[in-house]
Amino acid sequence: MATFNQRRPIDAPIPHLRRAWRTIAGLVAVCCFLALMLATAPGAEAEATTPTAAQTSPTPTGVQAPSLPESGLERATVTNIVDGDTIDATLNGRTVRIRLLGVDTPESVHPSRPVECFGREASRFLKELLDGQTVLLESDASQGDRDRYNRLLRFVWLPDGRLVNYEIIAQGYGFEYTFNLPYKYQDQFKAAQRAAREAQSGLWSPNACNGERTPAGAGATPAPTAAPTTAASNPLPRSFNNCKPDPNAARAPNAPVAIVNVNKRTETVTLKNVSATTVNLDGWIMCSIKGSQIHQGIGGVLEPGKTRAFKHTGGNIWNNRETDPGALYDPQGRLVSYWADR
Repeated sequence: MATFNQRRPIDAPIPHLRRAWRTIAGLVAVCCFLALMLATAPGAEAEATTPTAAQTSPTPTGVQAPSLPESGLERATVTNIVDGDTIDATLNGRTVRIRLLGVDTPESVHPSRPVECFGREASRFLKELLDGQTVLLESDASQGDRDRYNRLLRFVWLPDGRLVNYEIIAQGYGFEYTFNLPYKYQDQFKAAQRAAREAQSGLWSPNACNGERTPAGAGATPAPTAAPTTAASNPLPRSFNNCKPDPNAARAPNAPVAIVNVNKRTETVTLKNVSATTVNLDGWIMCSIKGSQIHQGIGGVLEPGKTRAFKHTGGNIWNNRETDPGALYDPQGRLVSYWADR
């Protein structure tokens, strides 16, 4: 007869525990089934195993860099960096000098000009990008094959698809440069320059060159304060300064009037009204920078879209043997257009 103290065997489960275990096992089975369904659902494997693609934002942000052409490129090996926008390379077994299209960097090796602010930095930047590199060269029929110094005119591509000409501008080592006619990537180069200027990158920094062409070591040039003017006296602002300084080409809007050409041999300057309104050129000033001289004879009315040649009315002022940039100022002495004699 069992006594009141008699105990159940230790391995005999209590009935309510047995029920709890069955409930837990059922829940585990349901969870495993749901996990299996999720793992085998369409697209689940791709989402779990496919890494997120790296975001390659253009340089600078918001500006779309040019894309590498699929054909029409020549392969060359860079052998020397001349300055920030000129290189030597071996092409088809010959050494050639190449001037990069669409970009102009501060001077660093010019025989008759001082080293300019950020000139050395631009040369170092180009050396880091290109020294010893095998590159791809792209020509532009609108710019011709060679310049007057017999340098090849080319866009220079890196094997990874970056356009070196564009990178120089986008990272603040040079200015967008248009010689006479628009070139293939002009819009993208101009957009890159605007973005670099707004971001104060490189030579656009107030602590570097402030976007000015100044001698190296001169520091940033503060923005000039406009002098008060009266109806009787309207002195030219400091940006003019009697044709002495070489103004920054990037600061010239080239509107409403643009310098189309300077024929130094015939002492003739050709201007074009690129605006939609008539421009009165009376009082406008055209400078020969090399000799700090004024090209006489600019004046009259220029209709929208019209082009006119203005011959200098005095003696010879344009230097035929060396580079001699030109700058056009309005009657208030503001820089309107710049012609880089390259």
